[in-house]
Amino acid sequence: MEATVTAKIYNVTGKQIRMIELGHIPTGNYVESSKAIYWDGRTEDGEQVSSGTYFYQIEAGDYTETRKIVILK
Repeated sequence: MEATVTAKIYNVTGKQIRMIELGHIPTGNYVESSKAIYWDGRTEDGEQVSSGTYFYQIEAGDYTETRKIVILK
């Protein structure tokens, strides 16, 4: 089974600052770094984010999960 997978990054106020689209990929666990979602710590405009709390939301078909991430510099 395949699903369209996206990851959205939000700042602490809830504003979406980045969206990463992986396209259609087969269902499974992706723990290898070569197959995992990678966020370079930049906004859609290419600006480096500052230290703080952010949230990421993974969407794959009917599955959605939101988690917290803390950036320390």
